Amino acid sequence: MRIIAGQDKGRNLKSLDRRDVRPTSDRTREALFNILGPEIIGTRFLDLYAGFGGVGIEAMSRGADEVVYIEQDRQNIEIIKENLAMVDYQDRSQVIKGDVTKAIGRLRPNFDLIFMDPPYKKEDLYYKTVEKIRDYKLLHPTGFIIIEHDAEIDLDLSSKYDLFKRKEYGTAAITFAREEDN
Repeated sequence: MRIIAGQDKGRNLKSLDRRDVRPTSDRTREALFNILGPEIIGTRFLDLYAGFGGVGIEAMSRGADEVVYIEQDRQNIEIIKENLAMVDYQDRSQVIKGDVTKAIGRLRPNFDLIFMDPPYKKEDLYYKTVEKIRDYKLLHPTGFIIIEHDAEIDLDLSSKYDLFKRKEYGTAAITFAREEDN
């Protein structure tokens, strides 16, 4: 896993070879941040189901002001912290250990971008998580949610969300959503 672009372009990040963790591929991360372009600069970014932290670290390398990571696995959290220390981003980051659907209730609202990548086999987490994001008003009125999911899944987030873009990268897909009443 490496940082694709920005101030720390080319830096390798630590990860572990684990069957239960599927980091966002370099190709998918590059495509995601190419879509976001300069919109990432100055943002508050929330990385849910953070894994080893590659997406959030890429966001900071490209100019995000702050990234909050939520991850449940203790070993993954240690990797996130090691990666943040390698690129000296600790002062712009917060790492929270816990179940995402419970931990997000402790966050300050108004994230510009929320990235979520729940385990592909747990489809119900997509719906529970976006419901909690809405309940706790975590998304800034002009912000949006980016959901990485299995390309075979057709997300239906109800009439509360506008799914305004979907891109596929092999077996992965990224869907962009914003709240309807914003």
